[in-house]
Amino acid sequence: MPVNIILVDDHKIVRQGVRAYLQTLEDIHVVAEADSGAAAIAVCAEHQPHVVLMDLEMPGELDGITATRQIRKLYPATQVIVVTSHHQDEYIFPAVRAGAISYLLKDVEPDELAAAIRKAAKGEAVLDSRVASRIVFELQGIRKDDVNPFTELSEREFDVLRLIAAGQSNAEIAAALVISENTVKSHISNLLQKLHLNDRTQAAVYAWQEGIVRRKN
Repeated sequence: MPVNIILVDDHKIVRQGVRAYLQTLEDIHVVAEADSGAAAIAVCAEHQPHVVLMDLEMPGELDGITATRQIRKLYPATQVIVVTSHHQDEYIFPAVRAGAISYLLKDVEPDELAAAIRKAAKGEAVLDSRVASRIVFELQGIRKDDVNPFTELSEREFDVLRLIAAGQSNAEIAAALVISENTVKSHISNLLQKLHLNDRTQAAVYAWQEGIVRRKN
């Protein structure tokens, strides 16, 4: 019996790409798609799938976390796999608390995604390694004092951190480093994760405290 799944993402091209791959597999069947949290709940009511692949940031009043919580409440037999580009604590822990069985990032390999779907249908969890490390760090109470930024951060991440500490916006950082704002956002996301920080304000304070940037005399 195939695993029936629903794809939930507000980007049609993402849904098309995932569907195209999954359609090559005999044991996984995409029964519907949705482009918002509200639409996800509606199609779950109609199809009651084994698994939902859920994006987190979507338009409308219901984001992916809220939709996950409602789906798990209304259809407890349906498992939810979060598939997102976000790996910060403010996304990971609410999603897990909402009932997501697995948390994957959008750079997941296709065969790993398929394996996670099969496991979810059997009630087994899969976590991206970066997400798993954040959960372990939280459980163990590990803080940023345990991190050496000089070994953890790439040269470009250091550049971004210095400019954050200088008070520059994403647009200003992008112009200074001749990269796109999306690339800046990606670097910020990565360095926040590596340093176990929640936001750019904490990053700026951290950079001053650790001597990564210094005040001019």
